Amino acid sequence: MEYLKDKQYYANLYDLITIKRCREIVNKYREIYQLSLKDKKIKDISDEEKLKGANYYLNIELFSTTTSRYRNRNERIEEMIADDRKKQDFYDSASEPSNILCNKCGKRLFSETKILEDYMNSPMRVLFYFPCKTCKIKRAVYNTGEEFESKPSLCPKCKHELNEKHTVKTKGKHKIITWIRSCPACKFTETDIDDLEKSHLEWEKRQREDKELLTKYRDEYCLSEEKGNENAELTEAMKYAHEIFEEEKQKYDNTAYQRTIQLKKLSIVELEKLLSELLEKERYIKLSFDKPNMGQFVMVPFTVQDADSSRKGHDSNKHLEKILKGTLDGTNWRLLTNSLMYRLGYVSGQLKGYEREEDLLELEGFKKVQKPPKDDAERRMKYGSHSYVQLARMMGKHAGIENIRKKRLEKEANGFFLDATEGPYTCGICGDSTPGNRTRWDLGGIRCADCQRNLEEGVVSKDITKDEKLWIKEFHLKYDYSLHPTTIRKLKKEVLPIARFIS
Repeated sequence: MEYLKDKQYYANLYDLITIKRCREIVNKYREIYQLSLKDKKIKDISDEEKLKGANYYLNIELFSTTTSRYRNRNERIEEMIADDRKKQDFYDSASEPSNILCNKCGKRLFSETKILEDYMNSPMRVLFYFPCKTCKIKRAVYNTGEEFESKPSLCPKCKHELNEKHTVKTKGKHKIITWIRSCPACKFTETDIDDLEKSHLEWEKRQREDKELLTKYRDEYCLSEEKGNENAELTEAMKYAHEIFEEEKQKYDNTAYQRTIQLKKLSIVELEKLLSELLEKERYIKLSFDKPNMGQFVMVPFTVQDADSSRKGHDSNKHLEKILKGTLDGTNWRLLTNSLMYRLGYVSGQLKGYEREEDLLELEGFKKVQKPPKDDAERRMKYGSHSYVQLARMMGKHAGIENIRKKRLEKEANGFFLDATEGPYTCGICGDSTPGNRTRWDLGGIRCADCQRNLEEGVVSKDITKDEKLWIKEFHLKYDYSLHPTTIRKLKKEVLPIARFIS
């Protein structure tokens, strides 16, 4: 018996299973769509929307199934080949038991056929059949030397041993075997008919149907190497994107991240303006910066003149150090430790600027997690710049910041204005872009200070934030309806006297 087939046989078998699974998925969503058309609970949803929704989830499941089947294809085919090769080798090498004698006449018997038994809970064995041509009886012996013992069929009603007999009818090459089992105790009988020709025709029909499925759907559901690798990469990127989303969101539960968000990220121009004004009040004048050192950090040498002659050396350094540390706290700049030096009224030192997020976090006391494992570092390098991962990072950041803001509502239940370093944001009412310190936030959304004032003063209803059909933006009149500014003013004055205009 041939257990091991050529490789194309296993490829066809694997692809056929893939196709049948995909067809089952398609039929499932067809049934779901048909049921949705009769579901009164969702009668308000149009048939077009229902079809769109069914196709959306169908495509997601097909993408997942076809990609998964592609990724496992070569490995699974090799496993099937190895499994059948093991059976073939065992079958071919099994030794025929020797000195098998007929139980009736005592003649030595020789096997004519053998079959392989490979049951899940039993060891693999080969069963040899030894016919006696004289007595017309058979013995069946395993390659291990054990004799096969047939178990009697029991009556399903009374469990008594059944009597069995069969008849064979031949019509040309067409054989029909009729099996009759009867119980001598309770008179139970049953009849089974084995129509070998019919069974063979059904088998041939299934073979033709399988071949047609392969021809019709293989290109659709069995991915090519190029498309399969593309989908596999996309799947890994999406999986990694989900991890990045959760990682990014959880960052903002850490107090160090929350403090980092609040840091004022000052440019060198803003820093110079801030320090010049404060230092001059303390009689440190003529602040000047030297050429910066651009490395991981921005190191900026500076000099300043101490105009207070009563301060000398150490005293001048300590006083300036106190001013700088207090002023730079809450910004992305720090005074480099032990960098101040006083000579003849000049005080020089170095300022250290932090730019990268990881450096800002360390500045705020965030403890670095141990170095990620090699495979994670490789994934970051491979998928870190993928558009899905970038989007997930932004969405995770947004979700994390939203969680922080929601926690603030515990103390500021009516909402609050955001920090000046955040934004700009687009107002949910007028659509204007405003900086963070002029953007009001609560669970109802974000609004600019002017729109917030209009809501609080009752110029417009709070329902305006829930339904855009209640209002229209002035620029819509201008750009969507091509109305001249003069016409708009006339409308406000003469045609729309009952309308409220947000100022």
